[in-house]
Amino acid sequence: MKLEKIGLSVLIAFAFTATASANTASVESEMAAKRAALAANAGVRTKQAERPGIPVAGRSVEELRQEASLLRSTQKAARAPDRLKNIVLYSGDTTGAPTWNRPNSLVSLSGVGTATPYVVNTVTVSANDSCDVLSIQPGWDGYLHVYENGFDPLDQLTNLIDLNDDFPFVGQSGFTGLALNAGSTYYFITSGFSNGDFGAFDTTIDCPVATVTVTGGSLIGVTLDNPASNDPVLVANELIIPPGRTIPNTGALNINTQIDYSFSPGEVRYARFHCPGLEFEPGATVTYSGDPSNTIGAVNGIGTDAIYFSITAGATPVVADDSLTVDGDRTLTSKAPIDCSYGLYDFPSQAQAGGATGRVATTSGAYVRFGESTALRVDNFNEAIADVESPDPAYHLFVTAPGTTAFGGETSQIGEFSVGTVNTINGTPQPITVTGLPVTTPELWSTDSTLVVFGDFGTSGLAYLSFSPDCSTLAAAFDGWNDSFASFTGWNFEIENLFVCYYTNFEPIRASVFDVALVTDSADPSLYDVPALGPLALGEIVRNGTELQAPLAQIPGGWLSRLVLTNTGSMDRVYQIEVFGETGNTITTDNLSGTVAANSTLVVDLDTILTGFTGLPRATLNVTVAAPNNTIQGLYQIVNPDSGSISNHVMVRPGSN
Repeated sequence: MKLEKIGLSVLIAFAFTATASANTASVESEMAAKRAALAANAGVRTKQAERPGIPVAGRSVEELRQEASLLRSTQKAARAPDRLKNIVLYSGDTTGAPTWNRPNSLVSLSGVGTATPYVVNTVTVSANDSCDVLSIQPGWDGYLHVYENGFDPLDQLTNLIDLNDDFPFVGQSGFTGLALNAGSTYYFITSGFSNGDFGAFDTTIDCPVATVTVTGGSLIGVTLDNPASNDPVLVANELIIPPGRTIPNTGALNINTQIDYSFSPGEVRYARFHCPGLEFEPGATVTYSGDPSNTIGAVNGIGTDAIYFSITAGATPVVADDSLTVDGDRTLTSKAPIDCSYGLYDFPSQAQAGGATGRVATTSGAYVRFGESTALRVDNFNEAIADVESPDPAYHLFVTAPGTTAFGGETSQIGEFSVGTVNTINGTPQPITVTGLPVTTPELWSTDSTLVVFGDFGTSGLAYLSFSPDCSTLAAAFDGWNDSFASFTGWNFEIENLFVCYYTNFEPIRASVFDVALVTDSADPSLYDVPALGPLALGEIVRNGTELQAPLAQIPGGWLSRLVLTNTGSMDRVYQIEVFGETGNTITTDNLSGTVAANSTLVVDLDTILTGFTGLPRATLNVTVAAPNNTIQGLYQIVNPDSGSISNHVMVRPGSN
């Protein structure tokens, strides 16, 4: 790398570690300016304006990896079985909910979320504890506020104890180590970042010791219906099954159904739940939503794919709209789709056998489906142009393009990508795994996973990643790069909106197409089979000069072969010839470069260029001329001097024929 030619800005980028605090201060200053502008322009507020102290550009990928690891501690893979009862999931939807002006901090209200829909859930704990909280808001930008012993949407700062926006990405909010005390009532307020942010959410509360009770919203689970419902729980397709995998039920695997039959006092019926492809594990219980005078009998069939039990009506008997919920863990024995059905029968033998005989009510629906847990997305395909008008040598700078190049064309964006969970990348529900919780990228990908950008970096002085579209800041350099790819090993985290950057080495930049991929390595090969992601088309480098090709140039005995170049421009232009031969044919060459004078034609005898062959005397010629495309023409000519036969072939412009 020719460091003596690297501009000051790039040298500052290389010294990123030493100047991180300066970068942060600069960002804070910029944010302060934005806040001042927003005060004078109500309603034009940006999201970054509400995040003082967080650098937007210049964080290293390693810092982000550490941050993601810390903030996602609620989703650790290794959980002791006796702790699973202390994890509670609840869900809700803020669509059409009442609105409030949410706080932006413990002491101020937001200028963005001035009328954003909100939902309230009350939370109590059985003992003082330090709990992890993760709220997932697929496809929208949520905000989570926590109040203690009182909540008034018109007195938003009173009793507020904590709040969080992105954890660490848009679409997730949460806390690590949130202190919750027995005897207090907490109000978890789920709302949006801005007034236009609303939608469904799933929230996990994980306390090491305390039992958590949530009211409001609805428990996560699958609800059967008649006709059949189709809203199953997603399980990570990366799980290796068989062997059977037991999934702890943190709420997501609950099976809910209306009873769909009204009882008379004292009447006894028998319910059956059947889910081929799984086993109901010990500890499964049935909860009834109606009057407590009605009772549920012992659950039979544990360890199989069907359970059955009695329902005895009391003084205030069961009505059709009352519901049943089956909780407990499930063991999945195959990766085939799993559907469940509920039936209510006259006699216990009928409920045990299943089928239509004696059945007075039924519901059914999709229960478990397997889905991919991770995704790769190209956010921007960029075309960078290597400039033929660069000072000597040609093509060593990019054509400057506002927003995608920096340092006078010394560096350019190749393209923008995001990679991570399907929830983060696509805004779709995240599949659960053997923890009973949504699977994370560190659970799936080991630190041997490698981000690869395929393409020609052979003349690049630095291939790196940036958070800036113009590549003016350095996040992290690739481990290495060559004329085939650039690679970054240690990629087991998710991240959005990263730009791949190409910094020139003051040598001619080669035209190339670029694809991005993640070559994955399983964090636990006995548990997960993780697919590679991509490759996806990311961007390309093109040259704005002239490229000409003679696909088959021959020098047979007794013939003359010539290359003819015509320059109609007003400047002398340098040309360069590349020679390609057939496999096994070694070709010796000479005089591969020269100059075509302005307003003139140059004729070159090919035997002065192609000086020897170990095979047949033929080759492909690729001629690059450092000149605008409309000023250069090329011709391949072969002549038989004895017969006077002349054959002229206009040289091909690659990609245009």
